[in-house]
Amino acid sequence: MSKLNLQDDHKCFACGMENPDGLRLTWVVEGQTMSTFFTAEAKYQGWKGIVHGGILATLLDESMARLASVVCGDALTAEMTVRYVAPAHIGELLYVKGEILKESRRLVEMKATIHRKDASGAIVAHATGKAVKAL
Repeated sequence: MSKLNLQDDHKCFACGMENPDGLRLTWVVEGQTMSTFFTAEAKYQGWKGIVHGGILATLLDESMARLASVVCGDALTAEMTVRYVAPAHIGELLYVKGEILKESRRLVEMKATIHRKDASGAIVAHATGKAVKAL
């Protein structure tokens, strides 16, 4: 794979602040972890009142791939496995967290979770993934 020239034009669907249709996520990086809060609007629903699974997958992917890029240098998602545990509801505050598990010369292995930000703290979805560094 030749070196990729990854450029941030602030229009990323997940974190781009110049994308009016995007999620506009703001992340907090702490060492090998990254987290954010997210509340889905109705435009992100699948079934009535339920957040579309693709939006949840996007949250998980972004929490891993963006973290890999920030901590390990530019990287792209190579593989991701998602497990949906419970539906997330429109208007519900969610807590998203990604974590780096292992880094090698070319790959970064990670995990991510989405929890309800209520008294239960129940898991909504979780994922594992690998990112390939853009060397």
